[in-house]
Amino acid sequence: MSPTPSAAALAVGFVGLGRMGWPMASQVAQAGFAMFVHNRTEDRSRAFAEAHPRATVCRSPAEVASTCDVIVTMLADGTAVNDVFLGKDGLLEGERDGVVFVEMSTIGPEHTRRLAEAIALSGNTMVDAPVSGSVQTATSGGLLVMAGGDAASIERVKPVLDAIGRSVVHVGGPGAGALMKLVVNTVIYGLNQSLSEALVLAERSGLDRLHTYEVFAGSAIAAPFVHYRREAFERPGEVPAAFRVELAAKDLRLILTLGREVGADLRQAETNLAILEETEGAGFRDDDVSAVARYLRDKNRAPPTGVPERGG
Repeated sequence: MSPTPSAAALAVGFVGLGRMGWPMASQVAQAGFAMFVHNRTEDRSRAFAEAHPRATVCRSPAEVASTCDVIVTMLADGTAVNDVFLGKDGLLEGERDGVVFVEMSTIGPEHTRRLAEAIALSGNTMVDAPVSGSVQTATSGGLLVMAGGDAASIERVKPVLDAIGRSVVHVGGPGAGALMKLVVNTVIYGLNQSLSEALVLAERSGLDRLHTYEVFAGSAIAAPFVHYRREAFERPGEVPAAFRVELAAKDLRLILTLGREVGADLRQAETNLAILEETEGAGFRDDDVSAVARYLRDKNRAPPTGVPERGG
């Protein structure tokens, strides 16, 4: 096996500087890689370059692809991924030989496989590498990376993945990363629903919200999700959305599609999606996924017990 390339030997492109993409790209820049960045909103790319002197702004995905050895994409959904890869001035219009694409969006395994096939036809390769964690863990470089693809490609991009996350797990061949992401998110949205219901139950029973969450955080249910979502649940409506309700519903649709394909009974996921869709319809589409608790609180007309809503 050839030596792992160093930061100095790789030019890294990063497309998608959203709430998760920005801190992930920042970790890559801080690791010493020469970077070429593009975002749908160019002002955000320029702001990133101002904050990271080694980063160069590219006007199109094709310009990124014509320059870089490794290209990371972190986008909202399958439509955005298609536009960036296959659209006018997309990545596949500008790519050169030997590029490894690292697709980190949550787009589902079938979409991932089709994209990998399109990239392979051009003579290049793709690693699907979604992450588990929050904006906070992305900012600290603490994400878990779930990488799918051939071992040689993953080894080539590992210095970049190591900059983004605390741990990189090779979970299988092409598409396995996308599959694992959906499996993990099945649990995440179950936790989100359970936390929301339990908080509303506590409040309707006369318990204080902050005291309740303090118990959650120190009890047997205290998964990392419980900790990094704490402020959003304790201060509803005051904390910027880390992950929007609309995107959570998108993920659950992907999960249920996969369940139907493989014959898995996902009743809890069906319930979670139904509640998320109700939450969207109640006006919380662009709010953080913790807004499920706000929706249930309003729906149940909970009396003003414990900590007041303070804007929620």
